[in-house]
Parts: sequence; C-alpha cells; structure tokens
Amino acid sequence: MKSTLVAQPWLGALLLLMTLQAPLANAFSSSDACVITMGYRTSERLPFIGDEPNNTGFYHDLYQAAADKIGCKLNIVRAPKLRILRDLKLGNIDFYPGLNFTEDRAKYAHFIPNGLSQRAIGISRAGAADIRTIEQLVNNKMTLLIAPGSYDFGGLPDRIQVRKPPELNVSKALDYLLSNQGDFFIYDQTTLHYYLNDRDPTQFKLHYDCCQLPQEMYLGFSKKSRHYRGRHNPNYRADNPISPDNNPTVLAPDSKAFQFAKALAAMDSQGETQRLYSKYFG
Repeated sequence: MKSTLVAQPWLGALLLLMTLQAPLANAFSSSDACVITMGYRTSERLPFIGDEPNNTGFYHDLYQAAADKIGCKLNIVRAPKLRILRDLKLGNIDFYPGLNFTEDRAKYAHFIPNGLSQRAIGISRAGAADIRTIEQLVNNKMTLLIAPGSYDFGGLPDRIQVRKPPELNVSKALDYLLSNQGDFFIYDQTTLHYYLNDRDPTQFKLHYDCCQLPQEMYLGFSKKSRHYRGRHNPNYRADNPISPDNNPTVLAPDSKAFQFAKALAAMDSQGETQRLYSKYFG
C-alpha cells in the first residue's frame, strides 16, 4: 500500500508547508506579546534612573510593577532627550516616565498621573539674590541652565540669557554653577535635595518660590502607540484651557494604556507607590 503522502501529493505539500511555517508562527506569537516601551534620556536622574545603560531605580520598579499587573513586560530605551521626544511623537516608544504638561505635548501624548507629586524650584551659587520669579533672572543678569528639549516652565521671558549644554543633568548643572558657567538651574525639589546630600550645601542657595507650586507628576503616553486608543471625553469643557484633567479625549477602557493607568492608580491608592518611593528617597 502506498503511503498517504505519495497517494495525495497535495496533503504532503500542505504538511511540509505547515512544518516550515511553525517556527514563524511561534516567533510571531512571541513578538506580539505585550511589551510596553519606556524611553528616557541617556543621562542619569538618581534615584529615578541611572546613567545609560543602568536602568535601575524608582522608574524601573514602578513601571515594571504596573506592567506586570496587566500582563505586559517593560522595555527601556535610552537616547538623547530630543530623539526620545521625537520617537514619542512617532509612537516608536510608548511613554516617557515623567513629562511636564504643555498644550503642544498634549497633541501627541496623553498625560497619566504616576502617583507622585513634584515641584520645580531654583538653585544658584550661595550669595545670589533671592529669586521669586523667573523674570528676575533678567534683571539680575543671571544665565539659566536648561537641557535641550526640556520644559520651558510655561514660557521664558524675553532677553533672558540661556545656556543649553548637551545632555545636562543635575550633577553636571551643579558643576556648571560652581564653575561660573551658568547662574541658575530649575529642577524638581526632591531630586535636587537628593543630589545635595553628596555636596557641600553651603556652596548653593535654593529658591523655593521662583517657579512652580506643587503639582501632580505625569507620564506622557504616545497617542501613536499601538497600546493607545482614545475616545470622546463627555466632560471636556472647550471654554477652559486644555489640561491633563480637561482633554478632548480620554483613554478607551479596552486599551492597554487605560489598563496601565488603572494599575498605577491602584498602586497609588493601596500605598504601593509610596513604599517604593520610601525605598529610594527615604
């Protein structure tokens, strides 16, 4: 008796094709698994994240835990900040972990609370004049250090002197201040306090009232991410400014972005975020 494969050549060809395609199918299933990609600049922001390629820190632990809760894995990509923001616009990365809200950024990113609060304050060399508004930097002829692609604090005044060293981080900014290569730097209060633990605090002056009131901290989720889907916000007020709480669209409940936001909110309400924060900030 002839074998079935010989008697019915089409069946043999079909089985052979299925055998050849099996590894491809398995590879597709693996690559199609839920992966959420976080993008961040190459320089450190301790204790949130280390200098590339060291991704350990608060951001990793917070967002890995949230991803785990929705059955996803966290992938972290590092590149200069301007490139990361471009990739956020294009959907090549899914989110940026701590992004200040602006109306321009709201065009390509959905802002999700991450459970932290933040407040931008100023730092200068000791002996500098008291700065309560950014406009005073102009009158005092002080040069503001600012990283390329960073938030402009709601708009900078005309005639302000600005210096933008590439890949500027807190540690480098403090060095620039002490070497008279800049006079003023604005950054998150908690982070500045963390870095000053390893410095002589008498060399610096903090300006708490210059720049920002305490506010929620947000991650920016790309609107071109495959994990994002929005729908009309019935509570949107067109007569009010766009903000994280007043946006024309909200996250669709069947999207991974919505599940990710829900997981972060649950971590915050259950105290998990605060426990992680205490681990890194004391």
